[in-house]
Amino acid sequence: MEKHIHGGAPQHEFQRLGIPPHRIVDFSVNVSPLGPPRILFNNWNNLIGEVLAYPSVNGDGIAEYYVRRFGLEYETVLPGNGSTECIYLVPRVLQLKKVAIITPSFHDYERSCRLCGADVSEIVLSGQNGFAEPDYDTLARNLENADAVMLGNPNNPTNTMIPRESILELSERFPDKYILVDEAFIQFLDDFKERSLLNPACIRKNILVFHSLTKIYDIPGIRLGAVIGHPQTIEQLKDHKEPWTVNGIAEKTAEMLIQCRDYESQLRKLMRKERRRFVDKLGTLDGLRLFPSHTNYFLAHWQASDNLDDLLRILLSNGFLVRDCRNFRNLSDNYFRFAVRKAADNVELISLIKRALKMAVK
Repeated sequence: MEKHIHGGAPQHEFQRLGIPPHRIVDFSVNVSPLGPPRILFNNWNNLIGEVLAYPSVNGDGIAEYYVRRFGLEYETVLPGNGSTECIYLVPRVLQLKKVAIITPSFHDYERSCRLCGADVSEIVLSGQNGFAEPDYDTLARNLENADAVMLGNPNNPTNTMIPRESILELSERFPDKYILVDEAFIQFLDDFKERSLLNPACIRKNILVFHSLTKIYDIPGIRLGAVIGHPQTIEQLKDHKEPWTVNGIAEKTAEMLIQCRDYESQLRKLMRKERRRFVDKLGTLDGLRLFPSHTNYFLAHWQASDNLDDLLRILLSNGFLVRDCRNFRNLSDNYFRFAVRKAADNVELISLIKRALKMAVK
């Protein structure tokens, strides 16, 4: 497997492009531009006090969030040190031998499966049709020949969405196969309640949902998330999971986030407005293809020159970092991703991209 660099690594790009390090506006990570909810700042003294005692063995504070926020039962939630811990836990415990993965997608889906010895097959999305979701028959055909399918919903970085009804139908058709769905960005969607599997009515023995609290609340340094599923499957995972992987600050933070629905509403309102800005200003420019988005990030294809570095160098020199997607499988042809931030930052990024387009020589 090729070396994979995640977003949020400006030092790597400074070194690679030969640019002296300086302060940046980071569009390479897909987190809320509003900053952490105010309740965390107001109660920081209470949070820091959690270091004086052991946390609960299983991360009960995080489970409390999912119970009260989504109406789930405690037995359906297994907290983790971020959803990534759960993504690595599940293939190992379920002893998966072959997993179909939608690509391009988050690199750790494939890595987690290969590390437990599973073979990986690809369900390839195509830029020619805008990275549209595979139809039901394609998903079913791939699942017939695998133990599980793993996908992001919405998918990072393509924004591809699989209808909830299709996932539930696949679950019924293939009761002995697992459907592993990462909903790390689901709460950015205006209609997430109608699309999400984080619903008591969607609990199935063969569906597991990964979810993260770090993106929507801009707290990536506090690792907290969970995997949600049928009590029987969750108990199986719990029997193999290390104790105390969730720290006390993360537990207490999750309990406070239950009160942040207004924050979420404000964020979704901002996302609607700023997504429209990007579409209006960049959507029809020659030399750039902007793919549709309903989350907090866009995937784009640089076509103005043969090398994406022509764009990245201009952006980074002016203090703006986007996500180079050329190390994603099937995105090596000059694709990049950028987050949606507040208006002033977005306006400046748009201006710099336009400047780079004018300067590019094919």
